[in-house]
Amino acid sequence: MSLNYDIEIEVSGKEHQGKTTLIAYLAKILSESGAELVIQRADPQIDEKLNLSVEALKEKLTGKKIFLREIQTAI
Repeated sequence: MSLNYDIEIEVSGKEHQGKTTLIAYLAKILSESGAELVIQRADPQIDEKLNLSVEALKEKLTGKKIFLREIQTAI
């Protein structure tokens, strides 16, 4: 699916575990840092969560156990 993006981030996990919340949180943090983002929407709740504050999203993620993996792809 790579379309000339420098970095691709995929979020996976079981239903109702905070995937959409994490995507909204990352989107806010990355946008505020000046990154250009394209968000592929799979969950209709994403728009609602994108309207929450960073603090509210952070609160929803508190206590979640998240595995973060770095993978290098071919050039």
